[in-house]
Amino acid sequence: MNVQELKEQIEGAPAASRAALDKMYLYVTTGGGIMPAFADYLANAETYTEFFDAIYHDDSQKFSLLWAECAKLKRRNWLQFFEPKMLIQNIRMKTDGLPIQFGSGVMLAPTGGRDNIANFYLFESKAFNANAADFVTSIGGTFTLLDHEFCGIYGLYKYRGSVIMEEWEVEREAVKVDA
Repeated sequence: MNVQELKEQIEGAPAASRAALDKMYLYVTTGGGIMPAFADYLANAETYTEFFDAIYHDDSQKFSLLWAECAKLKRRNWLQFFEPKMLIQNIRMKTDGLPIQFGSGVMLAPTGGRDNIANFYLFESKAFNANAADFVTSIGGTFTLLDHEFCGIYGLYKYRGSVIMEEWEVEREAVKVDA
């Protein structure tokens, strides 16, 4: 496929995904041509779906903004591509989020899903593609989440039934506490 065929296929794509595809097209082109870094992907693809799938499956691209857009487009579970520092799966919730305890106050960390089962991921700073998740807020201080006490500043994200925390500035490692 060439860049003109890519553009024509994107123009003919379903309206619901066209805005995202137009943005992704801008990421891979320059001056009316394909950027050299993406030429092989395009040459080996017959459809825009094959083109963007090839980029998504290339590990060397997994921290790029384009890779994040490819993951969002198909609503793929991209978390498997990254190694969390801590992972707690199949957490049963009684509320609309995971409770974060700050002394006597509680905040609910949204999961980005509608199910009553969630997963929790803790990543070191820049250890995952934050562009693929939805940023919620930052949390600073000492707090308890899922029977672990955290101390520091963390980014809080959500994605398809998961709560993701990214270590920004850690004062001390998380420790298990009594429930």
